[in-house]
Amino acid sequence: MNLRNALFRRPIKMKKIALITLVNVLCCVLPTLAGQSALPEPLVRIGVANDESEYLINGPVERINEGTFRFSAQPPWGWLTVGKDGEPLRELEDLRSFTICGWVGPTSLSVGSGGNRIVFNLNYNRSGFDLVHLQDGRLRLAVNEWPDGVRNDSSPGKLKAGKWTFFAVSYDGSGKKNNVCWYFDSPDSPAKLDRKTTYRAGPTGNDNGPLTIGNYNKTIHKHGTDRQFRGGMHGIQIFGSKRGSDGALDQPTIRRIQADSTTQPNFAQPLPKVRQTPPLHSTTQTDAAEPGVKVPVPPLGMRPRVVATTDGEIDDRCSMVRFLLYANEWDIEAIVYSSSKFHWVGHNWDGIRWIQEDIDKYATFYDTLKEHASGFPTPKELLDKVFIGNISNVGAMDRNTSGSDRIVEILLDSKPGPVYLQAWGGTNTIARALWKIQHRYPDRMQEVSRKAILYIILDQDKTFREYIHPNWPELLTLGSFRQFATIAYRWDQKIPEELHKHFDAKWMKRNILRDHGPLCARYEAHPQKGFRSEGDSPAFMHQIRVGLRSLEHPGFGGWGGRFIQEKSGSAVWKGARDAGDVCKAIWRFAEAFQNDWAARADWCVREYEQANHPPQARVAGPLDQTASPNDRIKLSAGHSTDPDNDRLMFKWWQYADVDTCKARVDISTVENGSACTFLVPDEPGKSIHMILEVTDSGDPPLTRYQRVIVTIVE
Repeated sequence: MNLRNALFRRPIKMKKIALITLVNVLCCVLPTLAGQSALPEPLVRIGVANDESEYLINGPVERINEGTFRFSAQPPWGWLTVGKDGEPLRELEDLRSFTICGWVGPTSLSVGSGGNRIVFNLNYNRSGFDLVHLQDGRLRLAVNEWPDGVRNDSSPGKLKAGKWTFFAVSYDGSGKKNNVCWYFDSPDSPAKLDRKTTYRAGPTGNDNGPLTIGNYNKTIHKHGTDRQFRGGMHGIQIFGSKRGSDGALDQPTIRRIQADSTTQPNFAQPLPKVRQTPPLHSTTQTDAAEPGVKVPVPPLGMRPRVVATTDGEIDDRCSMVRFLLYANEWDIEAIVYSSSKFHWVGHNWDGIRWIQEDIDKYATFYDTLKEHASGFPTPKELLDKVFIGNISNVGAMDRNTSGSDRIVEILLDSKPGPVYLQAWGGTNTIARALWKIQHRYPDRMQEVSRKAILYIILDQDKTFREYIHPNWPELLTLGSFRQFATIAYRWDQKIPEELHKHFDAKWMKRNILRDHGPLCARYEAHPQKGFRSEGDSPAFMHQIRVGLRSLEHPGFGGWGGRFIQEKSGSAVWKGARDAGDVCKAIWRFAEAFQNDWAARADWCVREYEQANHPPQARVAGPLDQTASPNDRIKLSAGHSTDPDNDRLMFKWWQYADVDTCKARVDISTVENGSACTFLVPDEPGKSIHMILEVTDSGDPPLTRYQRVIVTIVE
């Protein structure tokens, strides 16, 4: 090639390269530009400044910040109804695929039954969809069914109180595997795929809605309106298709929707974070112990006699683990399979072997356990106390069973002391026993009324209200109708967050679930929260004698709660409030009883010298005293001891909720805290309950009590 040809060919080659490069750039840029200008059109668009769908505000929902809707964390509740005049949206029917997305900023993750509604488009025909969040911050999508039993969830922890989060969930109803995709992220990061789930529910049905944002729609409100979202929502959009899968948007499209400034809230304005649990400290006095009440108590040196009846629900099974570790604290007369409105043969029934299986596990460490304390029954003794009660149906009491007959034998025997009849489930087996006594031994009804003490959890069938109470009006009944919820399924809402560390997954794994023997390993822990539920444990924790004298008066209070008469003069007592909170009477002792349980778990696998044992709290002098106004009382606990020679710490406090005295006494501690003094208020006829807590320095630290009751005289 000569120089002339080279000079002429070079520009032609450079122009060709430049043209190819330009074409390549345009091929990359033009589709992107085209895509950005063609975001899909939403079927619903709520919580934006412009181009919103029609909606109606119901209740106290506040609109702020150019589109943000704020829903209250407290009643009265509110919601948005989307559509003209609140009518159902036909465009949401028969969707083969759809995507729901937007910004949510919860001020609280506290939830009602079944989760709090973000987008709700169901009706009684279960046609449509429902998007809720749960208390652990995950979202759940239900299509053509209620979400309660659905397991179509995002990962937990995606929503956080006090923070804005972008979410998107796409659903393809064509029946593919992994047909649900969950996306989340914060304001400063593009949405990431959280997980894929398989949920084959088909297209959304007909006649659904009306669509509501933030709560149930009005057609479902007879079930309550506590399912409200608490906090802010912005830019909630629903995309969908009735033809194919194109309503399930892909990740790039979802990210562009997230980045659209017209659908974003004002991130500069902080979201308030509402406390989700009761306060740890409060001084409000409510429900004092009523004076002049006499109840039977076990004779000195005699353990409480107990009968436990259970319907076998998962929380009963969790409670049984704790129950067996405290089996030395009572004279266990019977453990009876029974039923409830939740469980009976053929309906959510766990069979009649699980108690025996628990006792078989108990047998594996019995020899180690009995070295730590006297009185533990042998495995055979426990197995001999297991009976089958009335389990055929909810409220069944139409025939005698081995369980009901055993209760009759116990109530008619000549042993001294009361018998605590614990109803972990329904009261029907107990009711049948009482019915038999009424009809065969009517002359002994008054005797039995003085002997039996019934402890009810929730009232789980109709036999108490329809048979027991009308026919046995003098039978002392401690009704934990609401208070049991303190340590039931929603314990993390009822107990102050400062105490959650004694219940969470980390605590449960360290202290109960791992390396503590086969019985503790059977505890059916919650995968995220740890502690599952022991709504029935107060029924026997009430009879663990730790020095609080809770057996002497239903209103005194202890690990199993505190009670106040349901009606004046009634033998039926309900949960009493401490500082206005019906759950506080239990959770105020939560750290102590959880540590105590952890120590019992240690007893299953450790020798005596390697475990901790509770101290002995001792106040010098009588536990019932009288004093005149302005007397100075001195109480001393210097003779308290610890079996492991641990260092002891002393705490004195006035149980002001129980007091009939209105004054708050000024407590001064002396002698390194082992003694206290206080001035008696000028309130003749009133009483002061002074509590001594003695806690050792062991691992875990264990606590025992003494209660001194000072009655003020003229």
